[in-house]
Amino acid sequence: MKQEKEALERIVQIVASVPRNNARFLSVATIIGTMLRRVLSAEKALEAASISLAQRTKMAQLRGETAHMIEVLGAEMPQQVSLSTVVALEEPSWWFALSETTHVLQECVEQLSGMVSKQEKSSAVRDLTAQCVSLLRDHYNEYLLEARNWMDG
Repeated sequence: MKQEKEALERIVQIVASVPRNNARFLSVATIIGTMLRRVLSAEKALEAASISLAQRTKMAQLRGETAHMIEVLGAEMPQQVSLSTVVALEEPSWWFALSETTHVLQECVEQLSGMVSKQEKSSAVRDLTAQCVSLLRDHYNEYLLEARNWMDG
């Protein structure tokens, strides 16, 4: 939770430090916002398909972090990142919802990692993308741990 708060504060600082007419930054922020909304949709479905209260609580916390990231970006850049409601995918099976969520996270991390590697070192674009990738990787690892715990009984 502390790490998420620090990442969100860093994102606000990054966005505030970039001129509003920086097309490269705005383009990347728009892509990040779209990817975060995709992740949020999958996380909402996973939360809805949870099979225990403890699991639902854990999923709600992770979903909340993603929603908060979108809110922070959207508040700072309302024309690039939509704050409209994200609809959950419908998946009644917890295992399939978990599989879909980890797949979406993995895809987004790979795409964003590819984008960040092509950016100038120490640039705001690279820093923003790295903050988002870090949060998404944390979520991916949490979901893998959840799957392992479920399989181990």
